[in-house]
Amino acid sequence: MKKIKNPLILLALGATAICGLAAICSNQPQKVDASPHSSNFDTYDWRNYSGSYYNSITNSLTDGLNGTLRETLSSFIEPAGWYTYSSSGEDHLSTVLQKADEDPTNSSNMIYLYTRDSVKKNPAESWNREHVWPQNLSNGCWGKTKAGTDILHIRPTYNKTNNERDNDKYGTLTTGSLVYEGMPYGYEVGSTFCPLDSVKGDVARICMYVWVAYKNEYGNIPPITNVFESYDTLLEWHTLDEPDMMEANRNDY
Repeated sequence: MKKIKNPLILLALGATAICGLAAICSNQPQKVDASPHSSNFDTYDWRNYSGSYYNSITNSLTDGLNGTLRETLSSFIEPAGWYTYSSSGEDHLSTVLQKADEDPTNSSNMIYLYTRDSVKKNPAESWNREHVWPQNLSNGCWGKTKAGTDILHIRPTYNKTNNERDNDKYGTLTTGSLVYEGMPYGYEVGSTFCPLDSVKGDVARICMYVWVAYKNEYGNIPPITNVFESYDTLLEWHTLDEPDMMEANRNDY
């Protein structure tokens, strides 16, 4: 078992990961109670991880995030993690995300990011392919190619929650509660969005991954503080919400 203790390494590596394919069904999303999923997933202890996802990542941070860590991530992901954004097919996000975000307790369902809701698998017309680092905060980098189609970056969400989350920067809030069909899924005040505690680590690790892996891929990629209010918040959220079962399942694909 490989143990990675440095929090920045975990931030850079712990994004979430690629999974296989799933059948597309035509029913509309059927929502179930999201509340059990957060507690169930968070009982997973990443310290007991025994998969092989991190085996090729062996460097320290002696050369910062700009050397072998970035090179390893880039060669490991690009272009294997890039899928077609639009339409449907076996190599399209609308299909692959249904398995990547499959409910660990119900293979007929998938988990939406912000609500943590378990929903019957459906074509992407029923849900959004969410850029966790919003396109409008990327200096126009992501789009529907490269990082904009990286399955480590894109997550499924309800259309409405994605629209309400909008292009806000991530930050810590305790007021301005957002609720979707009885399910709280975060807070929004002004242009700041704060997800649930059980999602904070996910978004921190995803944004850190995108910045590390793609910094040399785009000439104008902005600093990570374009999407997070501060580095302190990024690290705090990662520490608060450690990698869980959903991330382990995606990384092992």
